[in-house]
Amino acid sequence: MEKLLTIGIPVYNMEKYLARCLNSVTSIKNCMRCEILVVNDGSTDNSLQIARDFEKRYPEMVRVIDKPNGGWGSAIKRSIEEARGKYYKSLDSDDWFISEHLDGFIHELESIEADMILAPYNEVDEDGNITAERSFSPEFYGQTLDLNEYIGGLGTFRKTIHAVAYRTDLLKTHNFSVWEKFYGDIDYINTPLKYVRTIYFSPFRLYQYMLGRAGQSVSVAGYRKHINDYLSVARKLIKACGVKTPTTPVENYLLEDSISIATFAYKLLMSPKLCGSEKGSHAQLEAFDRFLKTEAPIVYKGVAKKSIRHGVSPISLWRISRLNIYKILG
Repeated sequence: MEKLLTIGIPVYNMEKYLARCLNSVTSIKNCMRCEILVVNDGSTDNSLQIARDFEKRYPEMVRVIDKPNGGWGSAIKRSIEEARGKYYKSLDSDDWFISEHLDGFIHELESIEADMILAPYNEVDEDGNITAERSFSPEFYGQTLDLNEYIGGLGTFRKTIHAVAYRTDLLKTHNFSVWEKFYGDIDYINTPLKYVRTIYFSPFRLYQYMLGRAGQSVSVAGYRKHINDYLSVARKLIKACGVKTPTTPVENYLLEDSISIATFAYKLLMSPKLCGSEKGSHAQLEAFDRFLKTEAPIVYKGVAKKSIRHGVSPISLWRISRLNIYKILG
């Protein structure tokens, strides 16, 4: 029987949360139409054993892939390579799905042929309490739309990794290779858009995205520790999407997103709260600025307009005078 959905779950030292994650995707009726690839990325805790236990209990669904540590993106890449489902969706091992909604989602996939699917999701705390509901315009639920037409005026395009699923053969045909370290999710949700032609809006609220766990990459400590990964992802995406004048709504969206990504890179390197006071950040800032000016002049000009604080562009001010307003204002 054809697998309609592959769920790729990267795992690194998540023994505290992994069983909750796997219970949410194995306790479903449509078990024969779903493939769960648990990629153990060199865990040193009990995560691998927990995954193996689920593999034994649900051999028709769960397959464990054990590999040396390579980073979140390397695990996603491996699961895409081995995916057999019609669609591919990632699930971080400290998050989970609403099981009954997953059943409905899988059934829905049988009749969908869109390149990308977006579904609403929740942000939750560690106890599962909903802190925010993230949704799309209800009039689009159940519809397949042309992506350029949608971005060009039908609706506001908001995408996150928690909302998105891709047609698996789209990822495979274009040899999509996600950035292997931290912040690979930015690459995962941007780069395939170049190949997406149609988008479907599912009404099933699947993903439960847990925020607030210590050590998450989106925390201040995470940005400080992994800034080099962010800068590498930024360079990769800017080279791919920010070097030419856009001719379609999708290209324009990717250019604007590249400008936003670059703007945040400046903030990381200039803000004392994030990384601006760290040793070596000044040299990185100079290097990143030269990179943009030389290889992506459209983005170089765009970031000055994007970043405005107290009526002043900190980036423009720094370029003119090398005065870092972030260090003055905090």
